[in-house]
Amino acid sequence: MENYFARLLLSSELDDPLYFARVHQNIADLEKKRVAHFNEYGPMNQEYILLMGDLNMAYYRAGETHKELEVAQQIYQTNQILHGDDDESTIEAMIALGNSYLDDGQSAEAQSIVEDLLGRDYTKENGPSYDLYIDSLCLQADIYHIKKKFDEELLLRQQVLTILTSFQGSTSSQSIMARCALGVCLERRYAWREALEQYRIIRSYLDIESDFASEAEKIGLLVHIARCYRKLGEVEDARTLYRWAHRKAHVYFGPTSPLALKMQRLLKAAEHNNR
Repeated sequence: MENYFARLLLSSELDDPLYFARVHQNIADLEKKRVAHFNEYGPMNQEYILLMGDLNMAYYRAGETHKELEVAQQIYQTNQILHGDDDESTIEAMIALGNSYLDDGQSAEAQSIVEDLLGRDYTKENGPSYDLYIDSLCLQADIYHIKKKFDEELLLRQQVLTILTSFQGSTSSQSIMARCALGVCLERRYAWREALEQYRIIRSYLDIESDFASEAEKIGLLVHIARCYRKLGEVEDARTLYRWAHRKAHVYFGPTSPLALKMQRLLKAAEHNNR
């Protein structure tokens, strides 16, 4: 499942020089490992696939979607050769490929992949894992989100959350991530109260599992909650949350950071807005 908390971010984490440096150093280290492993063992082995998976995620974090997609294609093709089309590792790689196509702005290619995925039989005893079915539903919902088909997206987000809460409970890590996707979708549909209900549950979870989200993502969550309060007419509660978010951005990222400056603008607007 994608990291839907990234949709809460108010500014790119790559604007933080330290984060930018870490991301690109990680890419350099992984590329060095990949080349060394390729030269000694070749690409047709599981360790190489795992290295490529880490590299795919590193390019995703760096926003280098063309490179991310190139790596995802190689992972999928290698799994096909090693395991065949119906193996779970190949299907998992196919889902990752669909996500990389979507990240690169190629929604038609992603849609073609998801139609293949959702056409498979996940009910057979020896069929693919049901987790892969859930991830396929999420990919379809992500495509709807990109295309601004929020009504269609909402139905899938609700379906995914229902399945996850039935099997894993309402506050499993996957359920929380699904709630975040649902909350963002509800916001896009101007369903402020329903979105707020999801965000409150997520915030309670993060009070306990403090390492589940980054500080930038937590600040983003506060702002989304504040926006819902403002849209519902609860202006003072909204202002309080904007102040908390601004203070956190100042403490964690510094007063001149892009996130703190954006929070300063949002707080100023909230202080002068009675709606």
